[in-house]
Amino acid sequence: MTGEPSLCIRGCGFFSTSQTKNLCSKCYNDFLKDESARYLATLNNNSKTAAEAAEEVTAAEKATAVEVKKKSSRCNSCKKKVGLLGFQCRCGHMFCGTHRYPEEHSCPSDYKAVAIHELTKQNPIVKGDKLFKL
Repeated sequence: MTGEPSLCIRGCGFFSTSQTKNLCSKCYNDFLKDESARYLATLNNNSKTAAEAAEEVTAAEKATAVEVKKKSSRCNSCKKKVGLLGFQCRCGHMFCGTHRYPEEHSCPSDYKAVAIHELTKQNPIVKGDKLFKL
């Protein structure tokens, strides 16, 4: 049987299978990390230097850090802490239970126009062909 357990070939004392190249799970994960690092290194050497790749990675990390914005945990009207019980409005602000309704916080979102637009998309006008008179 090919999947029968045996001891790891690196001698760590854990069991392994032939599916993991006779390595235990820890050694096999290390092996996979080394293989992926070697593969990425060959790709980087072929296309650009490692320094350029590192600069691109750090620039990408900085861009994503700027994009991630901390969610407010306070009501936008009364500044009361809302925690997990806050309500997110269509205008993009967080509100407490008292100010969650649009009329309570003078919401600039036009709910009526959005609803009309959705209804027109869901219910197109259906007209039949005109009949010819004889």
